[in-house]
Amino acid sequence: MMSNRESARRSRMRKQKHLENLRNLVNRLRIENRELTSRLRFLLYHCHRVRTDNDSLRSEYTVLRQKLSDIQQILLFKQLQQFSSTWPYNNVPIMSEQTPPPLII
Repeated sequence: MMSNRESARRSRMRKQKHLENLRNLVNRLRIENRELTSRLRFLLYHCHRVRTDNDSLRSEYTVLRQKLSDIQQILLFKQLQQFSSTWPYNNVPIMSEQTPPPLII
């Protein structure tokens, strides 16, 4: 009988040790879960900020690209004006501007 009692006692101790190990594991996993949840919130917050900044930069890029296009058109127009003012035949009157020759009757 002594050996049965001893065996039962050892079995209870093993179960108790196993239960204690499981409780420790649960506590460690809860702590890890809280840490991971905190990191996830942090990363989601920064992801949101990066997306917001990215949207803002895209809008700014669109505005600046349009301004550049406008400036390039103005520059091209001014260059064409300068070119036309230096054109050698610029002062020659166009036929439609000349007075018609007198009619011979």
